[in-house]
Amino acid sequence: MTDEDEIQIIYKKGIEAFRRGELQKASGLLLQVVETTEEDHHAWNALGVVFTKMGKYEDADVCFENALILDPSNEVYMRNRERNKGHIRRGIKDHLSSFQIPDFPDIKKPYTVIGITGAVILLIILALVLPPILNPLPQSATSGDILVFADLSEDLVLIRSSDGPGLDKVKEFEITVNNQSLEVAGTGGRTLGNYAGATLAIPVDSLYPLSDENEVTFRVTAVFNDESYREVLSKTLTLPVIEEEPVIEEPVFVPHDPLYKKGDVLINKENRTYMLVTDLFPDNQYRLEELTRSNDGNFIIQHGLARNGSMAEYESLFLKSAELPVPADLKFRPGTPYQAISIRTSGIEKNPLYVPGDLISRSPGLTNDVHVILGYDPATDEYATDQIHQYYTGEWGYRPGLKAEWMKRADLESTYPARISRIALSQIGIGKDSSPPGTEPGYRAGDIIARDRGADAVQLLVLYYDPKTGEYGTDTIRRSFDGGWDRDGQDIPVLRSALERDYPYKVRNVDVSLVRIK
Repeated sequence: MTDEDEIQIIYKKGIEAFRRGELQKASGLLLQVVETTEEDHHAWNALGVVFTKMGKYEDADVCFENALILDPSNEVYMRNRERNKGHIRRGIKDHLSSFQIPDFPDIKKPYTVIGITGAVILLIILALVLPPILNPLPQSATSGDILVFADLSEDLVLIRSSDGPGLDKVKEFEITVNNQSLEVAGTGGRTLGNYAGATLAIPVDSLYPLSDENEVTFRVTAVFNDESYREVLSKTLTLPVIEEEPVIEEPVFVPHDPLYKKGDVLINKENRTYMLVTDLFPDNQYRLEELTRSNDGNFIIQHGLARNGSMAEYESLFLKSAELPVPADLKFRPGTPYQAISIRTSGIEKNPLYVPGDLISRSPGLTNDVHVILGYDPATDEYATDQIHQYYTGEWGYRPGLKAEWMKRADLESTYPARISRIALSQIGIGKDSSPPGTEPGYRAGDIIARDRGADAVQLLVLYYDPKTGEYGTDTIRRSFDGGWDRDGQDIPVLRSALERDYPYKVRNVDVSLVRIK
């Protein structure tokens, strides 16, 4: 323990003795501090306060003077000294004791005795009458009660002044917390107003640094207009116990042994989408790019769909499907087609059984589960396939969508061993309502068509056919009273396949320009 630590212990013991009212012990301990460390202005000020309480006003003035020499701008020290000066007054007896009674040798002794006796009586009268006039009692002694309260709320200490007969003579209130000024408590120099109902709010959080085992003692001193003062409140409050937040231990980083490497193509086990591993990070994450695959087997990176993912998570959701050659500059570029590295070995060389356009099924003649071969990738030994359906006319055919499914050659050939037909890929439509690409439309402009042959069937007039959209322009048509044709004047587009399926009967053909609009 250093000498400085020992001095601080003695200082704290002196303050504690002062709080208990042991003034003699407190002055002795604080004298040890200032004798050892003369530049401790806190100790000089505290010793001055103790001397004031002991009635040693001149000694207290010296202490306050020393404290102000060391800390000239401290307002607390200034006020303490000003209050103390009010006590340093010579009593009327001190003034009268300085006078000497003159010696009159020519006056006879009896008169001398009478004169001396009269002088003594006069002095006694003056001693009794003049003190209340020349040295009146301080307002702190003559003022009535002053009511001040201190209460603890959830997060504030509220100090309130109530009405009292002595409140009108109070100049200001001085408040200390465990003998420390409110400036130390961080209240920004605020104090309690000298009027009834004044309230001072002190945040509880600012009091913990000043507390002793979560206890704080508030002392409120009323300073009167004549600079005399009196303590009007001393109250100890127990602050709420702060619960320490649990210490959260940092997780221990465990390196993960990656299953995949840069250039590996992964396929989702559920939705069969492709991802490319483009980098491996030390925090157990893959850098991944989303891929599409064309019918010739090439993989293409999609723009703006890169992401980072947990190695453990992606290894549980994806399987390795293929491997792309890593570019020389180690950068995979979106939009560039990449061919997978061949995984075939010389021991299993075999030409594929099917070619693009083949329609295959589980057994000959089965038409409700048919796939079309869209391509083959020799590098991965996989077929690109999709389901294919017949049009309502019985023709092959259309695919449900544009997405192809890749299957291992051995799996596909064993599951779908029967080739039932062939079709040019350019003749395959997309969607149920599509029409076979490359075929001519069934109707032309001027055709009047109907759902059935009934006389009252609704009839449509075909206005035109748009090969870009695969749609007919139509309008409702009817016979007029004069034997001509009238239409509503609308242009309703209808998909070719839907119109030819729903209106299979051609009634006749007319010149569209001769049909009247009504």
